Amino acid sequence: VDTEKLDNLVNMIGEMVIAQAQLSQSQGTIEDRRIVRLIEQISKITRDVQEMGMSLRMVPIAQTFQKMSRVARDIARKNGKKLNFVIDGEETELDKNVIQEIADPLMHMVRNAVDHGLETAEQRRLAGKPEAGEVGLRAYHQGGNIVIEVYDDGRGLDRDKLFAKGVEKGLVAPDAQLTEQQVFQLIMLP
Repeated sequence: VDTEKLDNLVNMIGEMVIAQAQLSQSQGTIEDRRIVRLIEQISKITRDVQEMGMSLRMVPIAQTFQKMSRVARDIARKNGKKLNFVIDGEETELDKNVIQEIADPLMHMVRNAVDHGLETAEQRRLAGKPEAGEVGLRAYHQGGNIVIEVYDDGRGLDRDKLFAKGVEKGLVAPDAQLTEQQVFQLIMLP
């Protein structure tokens, strides 16, 4: 369903909820029991329609995760790296607009995990690791929020290399005194 149509539907449902709330407030002044019961019934139907309207915007993140899996495998193949891509929680549902907003940053993080995080099969073997590196995406609910994690079992972040790239890109001054955490945050910048 077109996102604009869903947005319009949700807006109309919002207007209906407001009108229903106003009707419910006047319920105390109405003496006819039949009308009071109808108002209660309308209140229940309005809540159900509101929940249904909101759920229409929710879609599983599976398609986005599968797209990331293809991207990761393509990059690994291109760079001669062996990869196990793990997906967990693909049934987790998010608002369509949220998925559209996070798709590009998520792809950037997955690409970086494969490009810069994973070592070649030979480097991994020398480090005592399995030849195939693991990159994964995980989505789950936690305390009323949805958490999306990108992880890899690669070599980790190289502080000096990140700082040098930050200087090269003009993100930090060459003489800047950044903590390790501040340097690591540079990977979140475009």
